Amino acid sequence: MKIETGAAVLGIIVCPVFNDELVHNLKGDGEVDDVLILTNDHSRELCDKMSLAGLPFRSMPESEFDSGVACRREEGMTVVVRSNNLGLHGNPAVLKAKIEEEITGMQPFVDVLGVYYCQCGNAGWDVSEWCRNMGLKPAAVYRGDDGAVCHDCACVAFGSCRRYMEARARYGDAFYLTPAITYHLVDFVRSGALSFTLDDVPEGVREQHGIRNEMDVVRWMLATGGIRTSLKVDVGLVDAESFDADFECLSGGLGLVPIRPDEGCITLESVDSIYSECKRLLKETAGRQARTRSSRGRCVIQEGQTSGKLFFALVKILQRRPLSRKRDHLISRLFDT
Repeated sequence: MKIETGAAVLGIIVCPVFNDELVHNLKGDGEVDDVLILTNDHSRELCDKMSLAGLPFRSMPESEFDSGVACRREEGMTVVVRSNNLGLHGNPAVLKAKIEEEITGMQPFVDVLGVYYCQCGNAGWDVSEWCRNMGLKPAAVYRGDDGAVCHDCACVAFGSCRRYMEARARYGDAFYLTPAITYHLVDFVRSGALSFTLDDVPEGVREQHGIRNEMDVVRWMLATGGIRTSLKVDVGLVDAESFDADFECLSGGLGLVPIRPDEGCITLESVDSIYSECKRLLKETAGRQARTRSSRGRCVIQEGQTSGKLFFALVKILQRRPLSRKRDHLISRLFDT
């Protein structure tokens, strides 16, 4: 979906779980002129995946971007990516507050936001709706084919929460292993995202069950919960042969019987739809900005119309003063009337 008017900036806030999905989206978009990755303690993996995919990008310290350094080009589409700590999943309320804070902070620098997260333990949380209610710029989030926000990363792979629940009914209480969970499992445990960290396990329980490290914690939790199988959940964005071997290896190490879903259960629909929605919102925003610029040129105040004179005087006063973001927003609204 081509952006035809001026420059556009898409801001992306990404969970490390979805780095492969973001790279897939960017690789498939020939309209991106510039990718800016904001570097922090959590951005290294994304930079490595971008380089491995042969995608050009530039980087800037996150703190420099937040201080107001301009990233907008005169023409074309720029994508600004902010990576987050996987450990946010250890506390859903903290995760939600962090994402909403980042959305608010990026408002002056972007036109649209793509939030590569799900509800992540926050029942009913809809980032797009929250942005609308707060009067912020539009945002896309992972949704299923029914329009509902995906509950978690497994829902994204199945294409909706409904399909995910159908899979649970079919495959039982399996341990769902996506590539991201497989390769970040120790980080998940350390973050508390799986309910327990190593430090949370009482000393007596550790001794009784031989728990010495994070993998032992996962093994103990699965056994206690009666989970005996692992389900391979792969949307096809990593090397298939390597992931299959790693899936088998991890399953065996956790004492699980590896199983694979029926063909057609796993889909890229939600993976692709979040980015398509970002592009749609960018085009919509660009059109609205073009209409605003055009309306400024057509603004005519007829002599004798008191309300028109007052309108003109107000605009002149505001334009002579240094514009804060609040005044700039007010002027745009006035010219849109």
